[in-house]
Amino acid sequence: MKTLMEQEINEVGQVLGNLISKYIVNYCITVNFPSKFSRIKFVASGSSHNCAGIAEKFFRDIAECDSSCEFSSEFLSNRNQRIDKDTLYFFISQSGETFDTSTALETVKKAGGMTFALTNTEECKMNTLADTYLNVEAGKEASIAATKSFTACVFGAWLCALKLAQSKSIDISSHIEGIEKLPSAIEDIIANPKQFETAANFLAKQKSLPIVGYDYYYAAARECALKTKETTFIDANAYALGEFMHGHMALLTQKNAIIEIFTDDINPFEKKSLDKIKTKYNPKTIVITDYKGYMEKDYEITFPKFKTMIFKVLALITIFQMLALKTALKLKRNVDTPEGLDKVVM
Repeated sequence: MKTLMEQEINEVGQVLGNLISKYIVNYCITVNFPSKFSRIKFVASGSSHNCAGIAEKFFRDIAECDSSCEFSSEFLSNRNQRIDKDTLYFFISQSGETFDTSTALETVKKAGGMTFALTNTEECKMNTLADTYLNVEAGKEASIAATKSFTACVFGAWLCALKLAQSKSIDISSHIEGIEKLPSAIEDIIANPKQFETAANFLAKQKSLPIVGYDYYYAAARECALKTKETTFIDANAYALGEFMHGHMALLTQKNAIIEIFTDDINPFEKKSLDKIKTKYNPKTIVITDYKGYMEKDYEITFPKFKTMIFKVLALITIFQMLALKTALKLKRNVDTPEGLDKVVM
């Protein structure tokens, strides 16, 4: 019998297909999203903050919009928080009831700030409070670890970035070309569980390890680390690849294993960092990539080469979720209701 977590991962293709059908019509984005603001600030916690970290890059690259990201708790802890009327405050919470995020939204609303909520629930506090909202309609998620709702929120944020770009008359056609193939591409990754088995066997023997990536892949690596912690209780921690070289790399003197995330867009600086890790410490390496044959590795999880970033990011997210699931099952963890974890709501 499949766990709830696995069932919900298996629903991702259908969820994405529904969003594509509903919000992409004749190369036009139909989500209701504001356009009259100068910059955007994402506020979220947990998995939703990892979603926000990816979303800010979509807005930077697709919509040419200044963007930043902050933890909901840190937003509330800032004694000198000033609400800027030219900023859109973009709040993300799958439940729409996350305590610190909904409190932050309420704070901005009371100060007269412009607010937007991205959720997976229609009737929720955040949708009621926000000026505008998008419900990604992934369906109820019973497992504690967010999977289908997280993936849907990343896709929803991407749609919002496209809509803003469209309102600025920026050509978005290259970003959505072939988007109808996305659900089947994700389903193909899920349908090939054997490629995760060997890496999961190795990962299950680790007590802790770093995960490195860059740009979008660092933002995605943070979700990989969180999913690993939530489901397996392995102390996995994400680092930006270049920043890892500044002291953090010393971890490999004690923890001789690492997960490395990169794709065929890797540049010479990033290659040099990976090569230095290999030559100086020679750790056991799990590589997650579409760039076959680039470097020596102990365990490799690959996915097809995709032209657009949304395909790459969602492929990586799917792999992280499957790898965490398979590792947790090998450790005989209860992946649906991990000990000591709850959804943090009101």
